[in-house]
Amino acid sequence: MRKISKLNGLILIIVYLILMYMIYNLNLLPVRYFLIIGGVLSLFVLLFVFKLTRRRTGFISRIAFNILSIIFIILSIYGMTYINATNNFLTGMVAKNFETVTYDLIYNSNSSYTHVGDMYDKEVGYLSTDSDYKLVKYKVRSDVKYKEKKYTNAEEFEQAIENGEVSGVIMKDSYYEILKEEYTELEENTKVIKQYKIIVKKKNTKEKKKNTSKEPFLVYISGIDTYGSITNVSRSDVNILAAVNPNDGKILLVSIPRDYYVQLHGTTGSKDKLTHAGIYGIDTSMDTINDLLDTDIDYFVRINFSTLTTVVDLVDGVDVYSDMNVTTTGSPSYTFTEGVNHMSGEEALAFARERHAYSTGDRHRGENQQAIITALIKKLSDKKYVTKYKNILSSLDGSFETSMRYEEMTELFKMQLTKKTNWRVESISLDGTGTLAETYSMGSRKLYVMIPDESTIATAKEKLNSYLGE
Repeated sequence: MRKISKLNGLILIIVYLILMYMIYNLNLLPVRYFLIIGGVLSLFVLLFVFKLTRRRTGFISRIAFNILSIIFIILSIYGMTYINATNNFLTGMVAKNFETVTYDLIYNSNSSYTHVGDMYDKEVGYLSTDSDYKLVKYKVRSDVKYKEKKYTNAEEFEQAIENGEVSGVIMKDSYYEILKEEYTELEENTKVIKQYKIIVKKKNTKEKKKNTSKEPFLVYISGIDTYGSITNVSRSDVNILAAVNPNDGKILLVSIPRDYYVQLHGTTGSKDKLTHAGIYGIDTSMDTINDLLDTDIDYFVRINFSTLTTVVDLVDGVDVYSDMNVTTTGSPSYTFTEGVNHMSGEEALAFARERHAYSTGDRHRGENQQAIITALIKKLSDKKYVTKYKNILSSLDGSFETSMRYEEMTELFKMQLTKKTNWRVESISLDGTGTLAETYSMGSRKLYVMIPDESTIATAKEKLNSYLGE
């Protein structure tokens, strides 16, 4: 029995040291809390080891301390799995310095092509405005030799593949999705024969670290419209700026409509919808918003809203306030009444995406998205969902990406533990007037856009400066 006790004592010390190292390495606890937890656990471990290895410990006491040490070891190992899940989630959130761009090699469905090799020595079109085309063409040429044909606008490009003017076209998958929305016949008349993925380096990387527990900072929240990887270049359906002032415990949320008619950063000629900036990379989205509001965004957070449905279901739904009776226009359709509605994951997603049922369109949708985020945060704060903690983190894996460094995230968390800040959140929205206009990405074809209301832009600038102390 004494040999078993010594072995238990040794295992206990090893498990304790590993546990303390993992807690320290996670860097989520303020030093004071870490020392308190470490001190209490040290006393327990020293007491157990003393009783387990001491010669004079009675037989009954030795059995009792062996059982207690085994329970401590099991609980510690269980705690390690939570720490490991948290660490993996946070490190996985930190954005890589690249984006994945998916390209489609598209052909007319009436053709007899069955393989990419069938396009040997045929004409394949591309858009002259696509700055990343030069990167993907080398991948396509490794499969098949083809002749290039350049197009300068989207309308000619679309007609070329439909009319058989070229055997195929190469374009970004996100751009192809936009074209299919505007030219509905493309869905039937074209097919993708092969996809290619390229890696594009991001440019908007902050060299200087910020003390997020003391310095105000500005975050761009982008909700992408894809079910794929969070690193995929895609349209941004949700565009929210969050100005965070940790000193005053205040957060300002500024919702920008997806159809806002703005000059995409680095482009000339026609303006475009803000959502289309996303197909040129998150850098373009951030720079475009900086141009619009005279801001200097510190970080981005990119969210895949589609995967949040799983989290909502894991917490048994969320209670979301709707300011009117509404029936969503998608399929399936859901009806929500004025007041608080209990929503499942699919219902919450439908509510977050709905805009056609509202007279103010995107502006109302932005308010609904803010309401869902608030409801979800409130639900996740409930202690009874601690048992589902690992499942929630697992379901969120790959749904978030941020340019915040790990230390910048953990500093903010430690500040919250120490100060227990009761954050005050203010929400405003930019507004505008709907109309039809030509866009940079779609050429002469007129799309629905929202002409910015300059008074709401001026108000947003003033409030942002106030929150950021500028």
